[in-house]
Amino acid sequence: MKSAATARSVANWLDAESGFRALAARVDRLVALQARLAQACPGIPLTVVSLDEETLTVTTPSAAWAGRLRQMAPTLLTLVREDWAQVSRLRIVPQRRAGGPVRAVGAPRAAVPPRALANLAQLMADVEGPALKQALANLIRRHRGAR
Repeated sequence: MKSAATARSVANWLDAESGFRALAARVDRLVALQARLAQACPGIPLTVVSLDEETLTVTTPSAAWAGRLRQMAPTLLTLVREDWAQVSRLRIVPQRRAGGPVRAVGAPRAAVPPRALANLAQLMADVEGPALKQALANLIRRHRGAR
């Protein structure tokens, strides 16, 4: 019985706390927005994250779902504005998975052999076009500095 009385006193204290009431009202708005969007987009996984500065932020599990929702954004924004006129922008963010695939770093390229660089230098001397000559000079300089 003591835990029930304690729970009531905590609930009474939270109800009396103005910061908690404001937070509860904000959560209620987000839950209502979530329900409205879920009703408008059945089968599309989305989560309402925040409503800050007239921007409603929604997350989706992948970029593909985000793309699909972005196509529907004007319609969804009109729907949301029926009940929440202060919303002027819909931001859709795909979630990145923590355990998702990471791009593998490729093996470093082998250095250009000195003989090949010498051949390129000879070619540069024989070429007439200034643009090609400059491109060959840049290539040789970059590969000589990489060693």
